Amino acid sequence: MPVGNWLVLLVALAIVGLDISLGSPWTGPPVLIGMLLVVLAVAERLRQLVAQPRTAQPGQPGPPGPPGQSAGWLSGVLWFEGSLLVALLGFAVARFFVVLEMFSPTAGDAASRAGAAQTYDLVFTVLALLAGGLVMAPERSGRILLNMAQRPAVLLAGSFAAMIAVGSLLLTLPLSVTQFGQVSYIDSLFTIASAVCVTGLSVNDVPTTYTLFGQGVILAGIQLGGIGIMTIAALALTFSRNTSLQSQLRYAAMLDARTLADLRQIVLGIIAGTFIIEAIGAFALWTMFTGDPRLGESSALWMAVFHSISAFCNAGFSLFPGGLSGFIGDPGVQVVIMLLITFGGLGFPVMMELVRTGWRRLIRMVRKHRPMPPRLSLTTRVVVSTSVLLVAFGTGAVMVLEFTGALAPAGEVGPGGRVLAALFVSVNTRTAGFNTIDYGVMKDATLLLMCALMFIGGSPASTAGGIKTTTAAVVFATLRGELRGREPELGGRAIAPDALRKAIAVSAMSIGIILTLVLLLTLTEDQPFIRLAFEAVSAFATVGMSTGITASLTVAGKLIITAAMFIGRVGPFTIALAVAQEGGAQRYRLAREDLPVG
Repeated sequence: MPVGNWLVLLVALAIVGLDISLGSPWTGPPVLIGMLLVVLAVAERLRQLVAQPRTAQPGQPGPPGPPGQSAGWLSGVLWFEGSLLVALLGFAVARFFVVLEMFSPTAGDAASRAGAAQTYDLVFTVLALLAGGLVMAPERSGRILLNMAQRPAVLLAGSFAAMIAVGSLLLTLPLSVTQFGQVSYIDSLFTIASAVCVTGLSVNDVPTTYTLFGQGVILAGIQLGGIGIMTIAALALTFSRNTSLQSQLRYAAMLDARTLADLRQIVLGIIAGTFIIEAIGAFALWTMFTGDPRLGESSALWMAVFHSISAFCNAGFSLFPGGLSGFIGDPGVQVVIMLLITFGGLGFPVMMELVRTGWRRLIRMVRKHRPMPPRLSLTTRVVVSTSVLLVAFGTGAVMVLEFTGALAPAGEVGPGGRVLAALFVSVNTRTAGFNTIDYGVMKDATLLLMCALMFIGGSPASTAGGIKTTTAAVVFATLRGELRGREPELGGRAIAPDALRKAIAVSAMSIGIILTLVLLLTLTEDQPFIRLAFEAVSAFATVGMSTGITASLTVAGKLIITAAMFIGRVGPFTIALAVAQEGGAQRYRLAREDLPVG
């Protein structure tokens, strides 16, 4: 960056820093001038990058690789720098509205306005420093971005982080909150991380804190986080003609596709199936919400769409005060929500196989000459059987432990109220997080069992979190095989050694992460241990259930839970792949030796 631009940037940031330290209304106009100088400096540098030749000229340094590859890294830098420029301009406009509010004769709480001004100043400063650092070495930055795009595991973690970063900035703007007193970047970061990671934990009351625009940002985060940015990237990749075969095969492996044709079919099936199921769920909820006085002035269509997407993506966000507790006596709404949660937690490949097999069986019932469809795959059988077993176990456990406790209000709505409420709780431990009863009054024993169910979570390639049902099934089969002195097996098939090693690795890493999270929360929070453990497991498994302590978390506690949601959504195994160095094939095997265990 030229020296003149650096001087402008430093002077402007010094003005913003002065406003952060003083917090006076009269520093607002100079701050706006400083912000404008920063925006102009970044825009000028972006113009220079656009005018730069796309390929290195003879005798000039350029990135390694083919000559045309230079255009790739430059495009990535331009996109990133352009996004930062838009963000800087947005927060400059937000700061302008704060200044207008400060000098308005009908201005409200001065402390709230000052807090909002400092938040915008700090965020603007960080973005300006990031924009300046990016253009200091554009080629190096471009090569880093290009390398990330070629490693699906890194791109998965980076894309979720990018969605969280963008969403947190949008939720901090005045357009997203109902009043300046609710402007908090930490709260915005927590909320959008919970949305993108389809968790459902929130430190604020969503319907009263966020405007329709803010709710739309949260819903967009839920949808993108539920489908997965990897799915969108894989879709673009499968129709691209300029992508290497190696990169396509990497994405295929990440989505458990055997061939590139399977990858395209899986991606299209995921997107189409998601929108179809969500549309059906939204229509069913809309018919029930229309004319319902519990909605108040809210739009029945918007509430139906929001809750349908939130349920199918297993997010657990609700626009009703107190969650769905007002619908404890409404079986229709609860059944639709539970069906959406179940479909989202089964996994897209399993759903497609069930639909395909069910359709073939239906046709054969009509046309007897048609051949019998093949048996369901082992994965589908394990997922369905394990899911049914876990839901049944959870329902029975909650019924036994909370029949006269947390389920007591459900008994007032009818004989089957307690059973339906217990079933709703059990289904939501599959990483959904909706509530019709108060989890804060549950017994410690119930919370502990729910932690175990949340830890297992949903199924692979789904919107759910946890270690996944197949992982739990493999671990259980291994333990059963060891006790019987046999080879581990499931469904009449021996378990592959690779699946066994991966299941043990995922389980061990997940337990280690949860223990670390609980340890950190006990150091930062003054809450009962079981509630902290419940919150940690709920965040890591992206469930969203809470005993009511989320809003009282300290700043450190909020950041810990935010990290837990991110790690749980991306997946400990994927993160291990992302940070690990790619090694070559092992061409030797060490001598084996026995070791006493147990």
